[in-house]
Amino acid sequence: MSEASPKYGERIAAIEPLGTQTVPDDERHGHARDLFALWYSANAEIATWMVGVYVVALYGTGLQSAAIGIVVGNLAGYALLGWLSTRAPRDGVPQMLASQRAFGALGNRAPAALAFLAGVGWFAVNSVFGAYALRTLTHWPFTTSLLTLVSAQVVLAAYGHNLIHAFQRISVALLTAGFVAIAVATIAIHPTAIGFHADAPLAVGGAIAGFSFAVALSFSYATGWLPCAADYARYLPRRTSQRSLFWYSFLGSALPCIAIELLGALAATALGRHADAAQSPTDAIAALLGHGVVAGVALATIVLGTLTANSMNLYSGALAALVATRIAISRFAAALVVGGIGATIAFFGSDPRVAAEGYSNFLLLLSYWTAPWAAVILFARERDDPQRAAGVRTGTAAWILGVLASLPFWNQAWYVGPVPRAFPAVGDLSYEVGFIVAAAAIFDLQRNFSKVSE
Repeated sequence: MSEASPKYGERIAAIEPLGTQTVPDDERHGHARDLFALWYSANAEIATWMVGVYVVALYGTGLQSAAIGIVVGNLAGYALLGWLSTRAPRDGVPQMLASQRAFGALGNRAPAALAFLAGVGWFAVNSVFGAYALRTLTHWPFTTSLLTLVSAQVVLAAYGHNLIHAFQRISVALLTAGFVAIAVATIAIHPTAIGFHADAPLAVGGAIAGFSFAVALSFSYATGWLPCAADYARYLPRRTSQRSLFWYSFLGSALPCIAIELLGALAATALGRHADAAQSPTDAIAALLGHGVVAGVALATIVLGTLTANSMNLYSGALAALVATRIAISRFAAALVVGGIGATIAFFGSDPRVAAEGYSNFLLLLSYWTAPWAAVILFARERDDPQRAAGVRTGTAAWILGVLASLPFWNQAWYVGPVPRAFPAVGDLSYEVGFIVAAAAIFDLQRNFSKVSE
């Protein structure tokens, strides 16, 4: 940003001039409480609801096991997000650039590339869900609905940080009203609590495995936000309270996710034997609410939630792309590229069954790399010079070891590791194993490196 450029400050109708650069002190603004509305609106969306639906409809989990698993997974995942947010004002840079402190500049390229791919994937997934809803509301073709949503999302992401924050604040009340309407209609059906449903399409291992999948899916959804945790707090003043940063980020994310995922599980339970037919959000809404006014409100909520979540997926995906590639293009141009790639992928989501199974497997894949990455970020001794070779060796080695250790525990349609194949009841424990091994590895590698250095 040149000296002649007008100050960005708190202006909303202005394109954000910064990309991956450190936010200067004279551009710092906002309050920690702003993060509550931002994360609330980002997570009060139909993809969150579908996590709960899929836990029951696809994996056959009983309502009680699903509820406990959803709470556990969200508390663990969003505690990590809250912790990462506490560092953002100090660093003043995007999350994937800040991770160079643990990985080194070279070692950080792979996680940044995966964060970019995750941003593209989330953008595509949410765009598919939103396009289904918009098509039902307007009777437009799927392609027209998708392009309309993509265009709106690109505008939000292109303008950047301040417009995204403002849009999220406005959306809180509307999204809450929409999900309250869905909740009232769902509870009115008086769903009966059921146990494990062995005939569900992806049901394996019984009730314990169902609980394990509930934890895995909810935790994976939460960890999908970890690579962009700092992106929306980096403009805050350096002296912002770390306690406030943690709690506003944690509660703003965990509260809507727990409530909405529980609502999704309750909805799938209410559908009973028809739950496995609700492969898309619009199918689930139609089966649950019919085609009346409440169904229309629910569909409008889906469209709005797509915009709130995907504006952030696109924005952070563009920043991660800049960190990974180091190509000298603007953040605006990067957002256009990421949006174009995500829209192209979303065109293949017109088959609801494919979208449903693809989404659940995509959620599990997220934790396979993000959980070990988060462990390294959490426990690594940060270095003043992120280019140092030690950062590359220890951080990257610990991360790779965590991912490799989790491989035998993977359990999804695309790959079932030897552990869940032999013991189906364990479900998917890959994220716990990956996190623990990466944490232990970074401790051990740093200790040994320190001895060698001495």
